[in-house]
Amino acid sequence: MAHPCFVLGSLSLTLALIACGISFFGPFWLNNVTNPNPSKNAVKLESKTYIHVNSTSQRNFSSRGLWAQCGVQCQWFWQYDYKLEFQVFKELGWHLAVQVLYFVGVFLVLFCEVFARVQLCCLPNRSIFRALGFTLLCSFVIQSAAVAVFGGFASRDYGVTPYAAQYAYLGWCFWMALAGASLTLLSGILFLFMECCCGDDDDDDYDK
Repeated sequence: MAHPCFVLGSLSLTLALIACGISFFGPFWLNNVTNPNPSKNAVKLESKTYIHVNSTSQRNFSSRGLWAQCGVQCQWFWQYDYKLEFQVFKELGWHLAVQVLYFVGVFLVLFCEVFARVQLCCLPNRSIFRALGFTLLCSFVIQSAAVAVFGGFASRDYGVTPYAAQYAYLGWCFWMALAGASLTLLSGILFLFMECCCGDDDDDDYDK
């Protein structure tokens, strides 16, 4: 039978992956993009509030995620020859940095999730728990950096608030990303606890 610490660590890791996955793909990190807050001296980026759907029309997209903008319909970064990526996200600069950072952070969580499931078929080993713990802590730092960059620059450029308002504000996917980072930290700590207190290089069973 698996040790309670391993069970809790695995559960928190799975929840972290779910939260990170939802926020990774969800197009709701920033809402009311087309209406920056003028009282905060936000830089109104007129050319960044929409993306051309085709050569003859454009549509407003009030919500933005890491990879898409959404209004009545969604526009993903790969559509229309990557027009959204090159005309909006790349021009912002900081958005591109957030994409890279969060991709790496989520990839590390996914890697640890798969590795932890494989570990269920093996006898416990301290080096495995140590590797999982430090990898997850590294992922937490990277995710936190991505969230901080997004929140900071969105505040500078759009005057965002942390709650729903008539002006631009942080969407629920942003807060889901924070939850995912917190769960990643928790799972990393639990796996390190297993390494310090419960693991055994001599391949003892969990029950010993």
